Amino acid sequence: MKFITGNLDIVYASFGAKQYIESDGLKKNVSNLEEVVIQEGVAHYNNQEVVEEVSNHIYDFINKY
Repeated sequence: MKFITGNLDIVYASFGAKQYIESDGLKKNVSNLEEVVIQEGVAHYNNQEVVEEVSNHIYDFINKY
């Protein structure tokens, strides 16, 4: 699993989520989580804001298998 979010995503920036994710809390609780990607300057709809970057992350992840 790969987790991708933007640093401007209101969900990421609220309710302690940022601290939880950055302190490896997410990795400890999500089995098979291999990588966490926080995109700078990107909000909630990262797949529409930085299409090519998100596509490349997905493509690279799938190609490992």
